Amino acid sequence: MKPTGRVTKTFPVFDCDAHINDPNEIWTTYVAPEYRELVRTAYWKDETQTLLNGRTPTIGGGGYEFPSYNPICIAGPQMDKRVMRKLQQMRLTAEQKRYLEHPGAYDPKARLKEMDLMGIDQVMIIPTMLVMNYPFIENVEAAHALARAYNDWAKDFCSAAPDRLFPAGWLPLQNVPYTCQELERIAGMGFRVALVRPIDARGKYPNYIFPTTTGGAPTSTMDRVFRTFEETGIVLGMHTFPANNPEMGRGMFLTTPPLNVTSPGELIVRTGGALGGAGGGAEAGGRMVDSQTLSFVYEAVVWLAQVLLSGMLDLYPRLRMAIFESNASWLPQLLEHWDRLFKLYANERPLQSDRLPSQAFAQQCFIAFESDESPVFRQWDRFADVGVWSSDAYHHDGADSWSAIREMVAAGTPEEVQAKLLGENARRMYGIEGKLFVTEEPAPLERPAWFPSGEQLAEWAEGEANPRAHGVTKFDLNRLDPRLLMQALRPY
Repeated sequence: MKPTGRVTKTFPVFDCDAHINDPNEIWTTYVAPEYRELVRTAYWKDETQTLLNGRTPTIGGGGYEFPSYNPICIAGPQMDKRVMRKLQQMRLTAEQKRYLEHPGAYDPKARLKEMDLMGIDQVMIIPTMLVMNYPFIENVEAAHALARAYNDWAKDFCSAAPDRLFPAGWLPLQNVPYTCQELERIAGMGFRVALVRPIDARGKYPNYIFPTTTGGAPTSTMDRVFRTFEETGIVLGMHTFPANNPEMGRGMFLTTPPLNVTSPGELIVRTGGALGGAGGGAEAGGRMVDSQTLSFVYEAVVWLAQVLLSGMLDLYPRLRMAIFESNASWLPQLLEHWDRLFKLYANERPLQSDRLPSQAFAQQCFIAFESDESPVFRQWDRFADVGVWSSDAYHHDGADSWSAIREMVAAGTPEEVQAKLLGENARRMYGIEGKLFVTEEPAPLERPAWFPSGEQLAEWAEGEANPRAHGVTKFDLNRLDPRLLMQALRPY
């Protein structure tokens, strides 16, 4: 059973994957003046819109882009999925929206206060919409200038409390020499991790390591990047995202889909159309499965399969790699399956490798899990040395460390393993000294009268979990069981 009452802890918690909402000042203040006009034509965010490549409006994280609350700033202290789901369906006033926006998503002083409430002692901060939009930037020089600007901003943000706030670096992967240059620069600034998204937004999946006679110098491949990771000691953070191609109707293919797939998660978009929506987008009539449900996992699984089954990590024995934003429950079963395939296809593998995928992962890799992943906690012996906790704040599925501890206790995870999963492993990966700032879960926050809570929220959540079992009180096409429409159309 989950513990009741307020939770206490005796160990420091390290949040290895939490987010900021990319603030406008990255562009207005931190992009070097001589590059601002160039960056404006590549990827620019301001108070009215976000524009990609000077032509495509996309989501950049501004509150004006969302009809309800801003989902990039919502999951702060004492927010849970029931509350956020209810809020999503409420007509919120401008004042209510402001109340729900947690300033810790962009202000470091507010971040520290919210970390105390969430039981987070130290945190690695990661950008948000840059992860989706940046890989599609076409201009190499602009991409380089923007990466430098973000990293400078992130360093300044974290300087407010350098023993609690740590920045994750962003890389200009559009160009290999610029990427290596930026890795070396941020290593000198004290960064512990730099991020890569495992997609081929520009036709180059990030495992292209062999020399090529096209696309530049033969040595300008990811081999040089991975060696720079080794030389600098920076952790390679593979961070996934929903399969939205911002250059194709905000991820919803309004016309014939392009031939190339930039993200494995696009399979969900392409195959999940329902109610007449060939593209799988809401505007096209509905969808069977939202791309977010599996896109994170698809991107991570494809990447790990590539590097582990190929034996690629043997070429970079000092490389440390973390898989972020993709959950972790799937890992044990796939490692066992990949071990079998590794032996089965030994003759087809061009690289000589004697390490099984499970051995290579255990020696060089870590994987992030979230607070509600009970399968991870039940298999604690499989994750005790490789699992690192992720709050995913302030995104709508984020959660605090107190809820993670409750889930771990309910699953029978030993306290010494809780300490490893919630902080020790991440600090060992990054080489960071642990410091304890928060030991006791705070009392419930005082909320305004309109804020969802109590028995009324519980009753609503029960009906929301299975709306078709609780009667229909109004006609809502979005809640219509697709089988009814299919049954009606079959005679024709």
